[in-house]
Amino acid sequence: MSELFDKNSRKRIKSAPFDGAAISSAADKSIILVGLGPHAKRIYMHYLRKHNISPALIVELDSKRSEVESYLASNNLEVETAYIADRERDNEELSPSVQAELKRLIEKLGITHVILSTEPKAHYAYLKFFLRQNVSILTDKPITAPNHVSTDKKMALRIAEEYEELLDLYKIARENGARCEVQCQRRWHEGYRYVRNILAECIRQTGIPITRMDIHHCDGMWNMPNEFIFRENHPYKYGYGKLFHSGYHFIDLMCWLIKLNEPLDTKTSDSVELYAAATRPDDFMEIFNRSDYRNLFGANLFEHEFRLREKGYFDSFGETDFFGLMQFKRNERVITTCSLSLMQTGFSRRSWIQLPPDTYKSNGRVRHERLDVQIGHLMNIQVHSYQSKEIKERKPDDTHDVGLLEHFDIYIFRNSDLIGGKPFEKIGITDLLGRQSIETKSFIGYNEKARENCLIGFLNNLSEYSDLTDHHLTVKVLTNAYLSLCQRHEGSSPIVKFKVEKRV
Repeated sequence: MSELFDKNSRKRIKSAPFDGAAISSAADKSIILVGLGPHAKRIYMHYLRKHNISPALIVELDSKRSEVESYLASNNLEVETAYIADRERDNEELSPSVQAELKRLIEKLGITHVILSTEPKAHYAYLKFFLRQNVSILTDKPITAPNHVSTDKKMALRIAEEYEELLDLYKIARENGARCEVQCQRRWHEGYRYVRNILAECIRQTGIPITRMDIHHCDGMWNMPNEFIFRENHPYKYGYGKLFHSGYHFIDLMCWLIKLNEPLDTKTSDSVELYAAATRPDDFMEIFNRSDYRNLFGANLFEHEFRLREKGYFDSFGETDFFGLMQFKRNERVITTCSLSLMQTGFSRRSWIQLPPDTYKSNGRVRHERLDVQIGHLMNIQVHSYQSKEIKERKPDDTHDVGLLEHFDIYIFRNSDLIGGKPFEKIGITDLLGRQSIETKSFIGYNEKARENCLIGFLNNLSEYSDLTDHHLTVKVLTNAYLSLCQRHEGSSPIVKFKVEKRV
């Protein structure tokens, strides 16, 4: 069992335990993997192989058949496959024939668990189907992804409506022993769990809530104008973008930390006022215009795409960047003010036009991530994680300094005369975990290690850090963030107000 050491309270903070017996138990599960895209290959297949686990069944679109067969052959894997007609990809309900075939395979293979890693637009149909079969599910974020949520208010409201419909199904499934978890790896990240425990202890001891939070994330995803049109992985053409991509993680991180205020009955929020703004592909093509691409890349490029832009083709595309300001209130008095800066139009290492084979992590993406949390005048905790290198540049002797792949520093400032402890501490990720974790062949990053903890915990029913029911506030904020963008898009006020309540 790995342990974290809280230097302030001198208490042990235990992380998720995954001993040999637990992993052996996971190997006994019969698993369906739905979707074998770049994320599933890099994360789920990597860690399943590490623990000598193989899916019993892979489900993919028929158009991906040759890609799946090639992957299985090159990795010497014998796995049953099922291919779904591409016309099913946008259905809100799986067709009767697909349902019948999946039911047959569930019974034949003795399926106990499902990993849902398909494109987000398909989540809703698969989640409904598997919940009705009382099969445990680990789903990628976002939970569901209706189209045109950033420009159509009815579709934005569908985010919350679909979630509530899934909760109704989940209530029955849970009574029959099934579980549904959402893969939000920062809930398993040892650094963020350490931060959360320090905050929780300060709130418990002082009775002062989190009063301010600022979150910044930039993933360096630079799309060329033609890629806005044809890309299916992390798309914008369906009327959503950054918030349904990596942005979901940071709305969830904010809500996961805000919930630390709930034990303070007189200081937990009952409403939120939210204001949002966005940058879209149409805006980006104003920033990087024809002459800019010519100057940077030495050729006349994307004439067709810029002509389409002049005709309004990109007007309804989703956001590349999201900026939000929200105040969590109680009785109309502000308790916590939060700001979000979630960007893709930011620092990148991409310097080429053509996409590489791996568009997920080998296309110039580098992460800049910052968290800043205040508990009134008593404590400030900051997380800083800044890369300048891509994953493909990883070296065995990499350190954790600023700019390197595994940089993750925690700063803790305390009003020590009132709450004790050191006035300032700087804690690196290796202070919590040591260097041994990075020196194994299976190590591909601390965020990825957190995903592994989530996966193995899910297969063993060991942890419930991110149960479907725990995402109510996240979904509510996400819904209203998109409502704000819709109102801005239609020319009305982008300010939205909504109620929040404790959910047991």
